[in-house]
Amino acid sequence: MKKLEAYLPLDILSHIRHYGNINELRIKRNSALVIKKDNRFIITDCKTDDSVFDEILDRLLEHSYHSKLGQIVEGYISLGDGYRAGIAGQAVVQNGAVTNISEISSVNIRIPYLIKGVSEGVVLHLRSTDFRESVLVYSPPGVGKTTLLRDLIIRLCREPYNKRVSVIDSRCEIYHSSMACLDMLDLYLGYPKQKGIEQAIRSMAPDIIICDEIGNDAETDAILANQSAGIPIVATAHGSSCKALLRRSNINRMDRAGVFGCYIGISRKSAGSGYNYEFNKRNDIE
Repeated sequence: MKKLEAYLPLDILSHIRHYGNINELRIKRNSALVIKKDNRFIITDCKTDDSVFDEILDRLLEHSYHSKLGQIVEGYISLGDGYRAGIAGQAVVQNGAVTNISEISSVNIRIPYLIKGVSEGVVLHLRSTDFRESVLVYSPPGVGKTTLLRDLIIRLCREPYNKRVSVIDSRCEIYHSSMACLDMLDLYLGYPKQKGIEQAIRSMAPDIIICDEIGNDAETDAILANQSAGIPIVATAHGSSCKALLRRSNINRMDRAGVFGCYIGISRKSAGSGYNYEFNKRNDIE
């Protein structure tokens, strides 16, 4: 919560502290604040008018809209230390591409957490393959894939594994300051995935590559090209089920090429902070 002090007025900070640890804070012009806590949304009685919204947005942009334009057109603002603000508004489109967002009307701040042990199922699976098999972790949005990756990175970089881990953190939402002491971590912060993967393989000789959401064909091409290097990759993707995941064209391309040996679905346990795992080995999928 301390990170939010730089971006939110005191009265809003005081209001949300009442809810304790929260996962998301949704802020919309002339609307009530909405908090996500324990996987449910709470509409508060605190509202933001135009002046308050503009003040918050200015702080999120560090008083320089143009310096953040590259992120803005991708729909987010990186706040560092794993914090990210998603944005929505009026797009300016040229030749089919978004070149600006002229009127930002909504902001969704995602609040990162380090939760020890949530990657246990993935660690055990990787260990069972002698850390040679690539895996794809999937779930619907908001379940905790990025939280899992943070724990996985820390565990792989430390005893007893001491793996050289290259992390391709394209949207600056995986890295947390607690990782600064990890001697075996090489971080590619803000790199497009295809460029980060290419440079990691060429320059850092990683034992394993970890990256966030796989989205477009260029990222798929980079992962397919990585196969010849023989370096396992752990990536994430949105998907409600393994079948739904494999219906996505880019995931299906990688599946046909045999990139991932296992697709691991996660869901939150009904109590506590752990996950349920669903392991779908590629050779067993019909």
